[in-house]
Amino acid sequence: MDPTVDLAGSYNYGLVAVSVLIAILAAYAALELAGRVTATRGFARSVWLCGGASALGLGIWCMHYVGMEAFRLPVQVLYDWPTVFLSMVAAVVASAIALFVVSRKTMSLVRAALASLFMGSGIAAMHYTGMEAMRLPAMCHYNLRIVALSVVLAVVISFVALILTFSIRNQSTFFGWRKTSSAVVMGLAIPVMHYVGMAAVTFRPMPLDQTSLAHAIGISYLGLAGIGAVTTFVLGFVCLSAVLDRKLSLHTMKLALAEQRYHIELERQRAKTAELSNKSKSEFLANMSHEIRTPLNGIIGMTDLALETELTREQRDYLQTVKVSADALLDVINDILDFSKIEAGKVDLEQVDFDLCSCIEDALKTVALRADEKGLELLCEISPDVPAFVIGDPGRLRQVILNLIGNAVKFTEQGEVALKVQVDLLEEKHSILHFIVSDTGIGIPSDKLESIFESFTQADTSTTREFGGTGLGLTISRCLVRMMEGRIWVESLLGRGSCFHFTARFAESSAQTAARPVTIAPSILLGAKVLIVDDNRTNRRILEGILAHWGMIPVVAGDGEQALALYQAATEQSQPFNLILTDMHMPKMDGFGLVERLKGESVPCNSTIMMLTSGGQRGDAQRCQTLGIAAYLLKPVRQSELREALLRVLSSRQSKESAPMITRSSLREGAVGGKTLKILLAEDNLVNQKLASRLLEKRNHSVTVVLNGREALAALEKNHFDLVFMDMQMPDMDGFEATTILREQEKSTGRHQPVIAITALAMNGDRERCMAVGMDGYLSKPIRSQELDELLDSFLVSREDLSTEKDAIPIADGSIDVIQLLDRLDDDRALLAELLEIFRREYPDLLQAAQRSIDSRMSADLERAGHTLKGSLGNLSATNASALAGELERIGRSTDLTEAQTVLDRLVPELGSVIRSLESLCPMVAR
Repeated sequence: MDPTVDLAGSYNYGLVAVSVLIAILAAYAALELAGRVTATRGFARSVWLCGGASALGLGIWCMHYVGMEAFRLPVQVLYDWPTVFLSMVAAVVASAIALFVVSRKTMSLVRAALASLFMGSGIAAMHYTGMEAMRLPAMCHYNLRIVALSVVLAVVISFVALILTFSIRNQSTFFGWRKTSSAVVMGLAIPVMHYVGMAAVTFRPMPLDQTSLAHAIGISYLGLAGIGAVTTFVLGFVCLSAVLDRKLSLHTMKLALAEQRYHIELERQRAKTAELSNKSKSEFLANMSHEIRTPLNGIIGMTDLALETELTREQRDYLQTVKVSADALLDVINDILDFSKIEAGKVDLEQVDFDLCSCIEDALKTVALRADEKGLELLCEISPDVPAFVIGDPGRLRQVILNLIGNAVKFTEQGEVALKVQVDLLEEKHSILHFIVSDTGIGIPSDKLESIFESFTQADTSTTREFGGTGLGLTISRCLVRMMEGRIWVESLLGRGSCFHFTARFAESSAQTAARPVTIAPSILLGAKVLIVDDNRTNRRILEGILAHWGMIPVVAGDGEQALALYQAATEQSQPFNLILTDMHMPKMDGFGLVERLKGESVPCNSTIMMLTSGGQRGDAQRCQTLGIAAYLLKPVRQSELREALLRVLSSRQSKESAPMITRSSLREGAVGGKTLKILLAEDNLVNQKLASRLLEKRNHSVTVVLNGREALAALEKNHFDLVFMDMQMPDMDGFEATTILREQEKSTGRHQPVIAITALAMNGDRERCMAVGMDGYLSKPIRSQELDELLDSFLVSREDLSTEKDAIPIADGSIDVIQLLDRLDDDRALLAELLEIFRREYPDLLQAAQRSIDSRMSADLERAGHTLKGSLGNLSATNASALAGELERIGRSTDLTEAQTVLDRLVPELGSVIRSLESLCPMVAR
């Protein structure tokens, strides 16, 4: 052979076609393997990755080797098998890189580009390593440009293959147009790189180095066919395994989903069963609550009434024992019901505007008597920077305070129980308030400070424990405080007392203190000198701070002797006290003893005297009147009540007028004007009828009793009532249905009848159900006198405020007197609507009659038209229009009609104003 002439080669196109088919099969295998590597986890993933890379690498290598055998040269070609094996390793590594990358959760373009760079380089390395394995009597010469092109093609083809494989790796079908087309594209592209690489080499004859033939082998057509068959079998087996594994996985997944659906359905059934069970429990608890509270209402209420009558000492002792026992039973029932609601997650907090001071003071009033019976001082201090009005749930706040104060009173035998309220954080829209309840009681062991907040747990759990209770109060309090976005904790020393803290978050309220008609200028308090006499240091500090805040000059004394000395010194200095504010219960010399000493001085005491007591006894009020004490108030006294009492007694002192002794009752009567209400009571239980009627009649209210909701609606149609107390569970028609019908009727009349729910229902949502049907208030049984008084007081105050608003309504153009009209019609807007409709129909005819009378100079007809108009307008309290109509009547009577047209022209627009004003009062009337 001429060593200067390149060897001429040719392609066996049959083998070329086989190499392309092997490439397509390898591409299909790659797509299947990518899905399995992606879907599996753990060891199975490693097996699929390694086995798949080996099979795919074998397929790519086989395509390369068959392609090399397709190129025929006029010399014998042998292959160095270690180098061939090395080229196969390069193909497997490239395949592993590809499968690893496409099995990731995500694949960015940057990651795909880097992976294609490594994969393409691996394929190129496989190709040119395989070329180096050739052993023939010729030298290989490479065209570097074509070599570079083949490497670039390998990288680009790898990038496209990675993108295609990643995009369809999750396709569950074995055949599909996307998968098939992708396999064909990839299968055609891979040989392109191989045959470009083959075009980069030329063979020039040269002697063969015999030493290079140490590991050289030759492959016959039969061997080549065997390699192709084995490769095809391996790739086919891999594809089949992938398909079977996918089907098995899908079947396993379906089984898992079926099992999951079964468990979901089972849980749904369990939840439904639990919901039905909870509903049954809730209904049972509600019914039991109703059945227990109804007789308890009679027991507690009638006992309260009996205790207000003349009784022997023994009878009073028996009845007080009955009342204490009934109250204890009611507390247990309330605790169990509240705990049940909290456990069921059915407690929701209201978000309403409320007076924080009133809420706190109301809570303290509830336990004031118990504290006095034990000789305890019950103290309250509210920091001046605490907001007066907040948005929150006053009922739940009161419940937490009562739980803590009640426990403090129960576990304290002597000393004091104090509540302090201060601001922890004041923000623009919210505030965090800090409540501190301290006592001088028995204290709590340090190892019990956390467990006392757990359900049914007490510090003393022995059967011989001195103090009873369910052990739920603090658990309920902790849950409620958490719902108010706060926390609760306790500090205590055994034998020294305890200090409970809790915080609560409240929203800012836009409500302002309701204006009260004050007849006495608050300036009367400024500079007034006050002697405070109280043996309790905390109470002295609280009263001193309150009075100083109001601009008064307080001086404090710890006992009667010190008070007498301070009084004498002030008198000698010609700076006497304007007011003496003394406690009743003090050691050595009590309040009565101090007053008697002051009255018995050589120069009688001219200071006004007010007395505070934790619990009044029979005859105390009479004794105060005998001693000339100006005011006698029960502690804890509200700041508003104390201020009102101070204003009244100092005003009487200033005007030198005699005034009756001021008590809490007289302050309340003064606040609500001592009004008597006409009340309708709908109640089917005879005991509850008698009790509620007696309680209301004792407060000077008129009561009409009906047996059910149907009778209540009939009574409301016949008579006017200021207030309706509606029992919610009655035969024939209950309170819910009756109130719903009443509110529907009111839509056509424009009226609103105040209705208060009075019920033994006490479960979660009962109050909301009552409010949803249009109730204006809610009073639970057993009826407590204090709660009834607060409800009646709030209604009277709101009605008084409504009257004030009516007084403040400007009379449109002076056309009608609104207050006179509504009083005349008893605020019956339906009747007003009927009168307006009649007047609308008649007044145009009367105006036309008046105009015809003026035009025809018929004075008698003018007089008659004017008279009719005057009467109709007078009935509607249209004062200006009625006066003008009366003027027309007078002109007609005088027969001088000169000014008649002028008066009529003034009357016409005035009547338009009257119509508009009347329409504004009854907007529901048909236009």
